[in-house]
Amino acid sequence: MTLSLLRRSPLLRALPPTALRRVLRIARWQDFSMGADVFSKTDLASHMFIVAQGRIKIFTASGGKKRKTFAYLGPGKFFGEMALLDGRERSASAQAVEESRLLLIPKRDFLAMLARDRGLSLHLLRTLSDRLRQANEEIEGLMFRNVLGRVSKTLVTLASQSGRRFRGGMLVGAKYTHQELADLVGTTREPLSRALAALRRAELVEMRHGQFFLRNPRKMRQLVGDISASSS
Repeated sequence: MTLSLLRRSPLLRALPPTALRRVLRIARWQDFSMGADVFSKTDLASHMFIVAQGRIKIFTASGGKKRKTFAYLGPGKFFGEMALLDGRERSASAQAVEESRLLLIPKRDFLAMLARDRGLSLHLLRTLSDRLRQANEEIEGLMFRNVLGRVSKTLVTLASQSGRRFRGGMLVGAKYTHQELADLVGTTREPLSRALAALRRAELVEMRHGQFFLRNPRKMRQLVGDISASSS
């Protein structure tokens, strides 16, 4: 793990080089094969994690086959910090969806880092606030939006979080399968396919190089607002 890779993490990149080198001394690597569990809901927490390579799914599942996917996290993203802060069990599960390498920071050292560095603490608070806001929006969407509205909202959110401009539109940063997108939306593949077909007919969404491409992000955001207004 190099300093340049640590600086890719939004959580750590503001730390001075001496602090980053301290992170390298206290942390350890762990590799996870595709499909391997990083941790399960209700596990006791001992580490927080930074993704160095691969992709991690954060989700929760009921007793049956129902599950809700909260996020797919790629290189530089971090997770598992919440249970370290409140001392409770894990509130969700984490699983590698492809070959992944993670950096594990022990609980005691992570809390000591927060106590030493005010900037790190403030960034963590902003991240937790963003996640809470997103969770509130998802609850609102499940209550008041149909599948088309939720798909549109999810694509707009993904594009704003990790997208890049491409030929006048916005390319969603990571590649998502239809099943992965359905899990994020909180639906199944059949309703998702109908919603995507409607967006394609409206010339708002298409696939480019295996990624979702928003042809007109402004109209997509307007559509999300119109659907929310008509559903309220």
